Amino acid sequence: MNIIKNFLKFTSYSAVVKISGLIKISFLIGSQMIWFSGSNTVLPLAGAFGGFMGSWTVFLVRQLLHCIFFKTVSLKFLAFCIPGLCASLYWATNHYIIRLLLPILCIVLFTIHPIGSQVFFYSLYWLIPVIIYCIPQKSLFLQALGSTFVAHAVGSVIWLYTVPMTTNMWMTLMPIVFFERLLFAVGMVIMHCMITYIFGLVNKINFKQTKSVFSEIQ
Repeated sequence: MNIIKNFLKFTSYSAVVKISGLIKISFLIGSQMIWFSGSNTVLPLAGAFGGFMGSWTVFLVRQLLHCIFFKTVSLKFLAFCIPGLCASLYWATNHYIIRLLLPILCIVLFTIHPIGSQVFFYSLYWLIPVIIYCIPQKSLFLQALGSTFVAHAVGSVIWLYTVPMTTNMWMTLMPIVFFERLLFAVGMVIMHCMITYIFGLVNKINFKQTKSVFSEIQ
């Protein structure tokens, strides 16, 4: 019965990801057709509900599906997915490597880059997960905020080293990042509550009783 319930949970989670992906939020500057969407508030939650294995499973499934439909895995696609994996691992573990060292490493890598050094203040956003790490009691919102800024840190560094962008483009992103990440954090909280409710309904299903009802009907 647990297998059936886990299948229903995976199916419902996949459905939420698919539906949320239809909501476009902002265009990823430097790409040709990549958008941040509602799925960016759902995919990281694989770590919250599936743990370490759930995070990697969702990441690998995305790569597999992309290979099947597009016959290749581009660097830009990985640059879009790897931050999501890191955000998911943030939910899956409290380890200091993900929650503390990773954002600090991103700050260092950003500031030593020729372009990044000119807009070093952009990387100060990533002090947010560092500060959150030092807070003993973390609310659901703080968990979401730390997760989305870890994703932003990793994604920005990958983008900095792989996609040509000017200092003006990075400076233009400064105010956008604030509202974008705040929206993602709020979205994660809402989606976390929604998925928790759905999974709660699945857990309440009594398959033995359902089976006996069908037997009586037959």
